[in-house]
Order: sequence, then structure tokens, then C-alpha cells
Amino acid sequence: LELGRIASKFMLPGLGIVASCISIIWTWGARRLSRRFVRRVSTGRVEAANLLRRVIHVGVTLNLIGLLTSVLGAQYIVGTLVAKSMSSFVGFGGGIGLGGAGLASSQTLQPLDVLVVQANTNVLSSHFVSLACLLWLSRQVDLLDPPSLEDEA
Repeated sequence: LELGRIASKFMLPGLGIVASCISIIWTWGARRLSRRFVRRVSTGRVEAANLLRRVIHVGVTLNLIGLLTSVLGAQYIVGTLVAKSMSSFVGFGGGIGLGGAGLASSQTLQPLDVLVVQANTNVLSSHFVSLACLLWLSRQVDLLDPPSLEDEA
């Protein structure tokens, strides 16, 4: 039962980390695609722009999913930490009223709890930077070749 409770606490941030890893792999594949465009001149400008738009769209979707799960996970983690910190005050669990003897070690705020919040914030930052880069790249592709309906097959 304890393992299930711990796993549920880290499930949403874990999904955010998984989405970040998939986004990194996807970005690496997009870099390989762009190198292929440079080497092979036979790819038309419109076809290349449409392929890049699809790659960018998938990357943005991956990062939005990761951002959503990380934000929800951060809310859960911070809520848990607030409940832990409030349980040690008088009237919210009797931490001081019992002389501190009634508190289990799992109910006290640990330094590791703060590091978990920091790690989740780092995941949020990685998704934000990736989204910002993808949106900038999307703008550059649109400046190079405005969206067209050619080569949609």
C-alpha cells in the first residue's frame, strides 16, 4: 500500500519527464531531417516546409502534454508539502500540542521534499524552453515558405 501511495505521488511528474525524453528524441530526429534536406537538393521547398511543419506540430504537442502533466504534478507535490507543514502546527494535527512525539518521520518536512519541487520545476523549464524554440522555428519556416496546400498528399 505504501509503494502505491509513493508511486501515485510521482506519476504525473514522471509522465512529464517521459514526455521530455520523448521530446529530446523527437528533436534529435528533426535535426537529422534538416541535415537530410541540406544534403539532398531534390527535396522541394514546399515539401520541406510542410515536413518541418508536421515535425514542429508533433514537438509542440509533446511539450504541451509534458507541461500539463508537470504542472498538475507540481500542484500535487506542493499540496502535499503544505499539508505536511501545516500538520506540525498547533490545531492541525497536534505537533506542538503532543510535544512533537506524535509525528512520524513521514509527516515531517524533509529537505528531499524541497528537492523534488526543484526537480519538477526544472522539468517545467525544459518544456518551456523547448516550446519557445519550436515556436521560433515555426515562425522561421513560415517566413521561408508561407503555408500552402501544395504537396499535401
